[in-house]
Amino acid sequence: MPSDWWDSPAVAACPLSLSAQSGRTARRFTRSTLREWGLASLADDAEAIVGEFVANAVSHAARAVGSGQPIGLRLLRRTGEVMCAVLDPSDRAPVLKVPDRIEETGRGLQMVDALSDVWGWSPVTGRGKAVWAILFCA
Repeated sequence: MPSDWWDSPAVAACPLSLSAQSGRTARRFTRSTLREWGLASLADDAEAIVGEFVANAVSHAARAVGSGQPIGLRLLRRTGEVMCAVLDPSDRAPVLKVPDRIEETGRGLQMVDALSDVWGWSPVTGRGKAVWAILFCA
């Protein structure tokens, strides 16, 4: 049993706006937080995943709803894993697509699928959804 088994999970939160700067803010926050947690080896993959989730939330979910509700990033460290989650006000589920070779978009969730150990989404009662990915620590 790991020595930190009984420790409480660590949680970090970052509110985000619907601007194009949110992706950069989320990626920097993710890298900084993982360094603080001693998990810098996961930072590249986590940054890419978070960047994709935030881009999707800004371009699809948040604007489609038009509610003006903010989006948010949550990072959760538990023994053996880190969860990256982006909350947005839309109830629409993310869809893993297989785009045609000539399409210029639609590959982001394929990247998330390749980089994460598991990913998915969960409804957030009265507030939309959380799209999340888990990275296992070595």
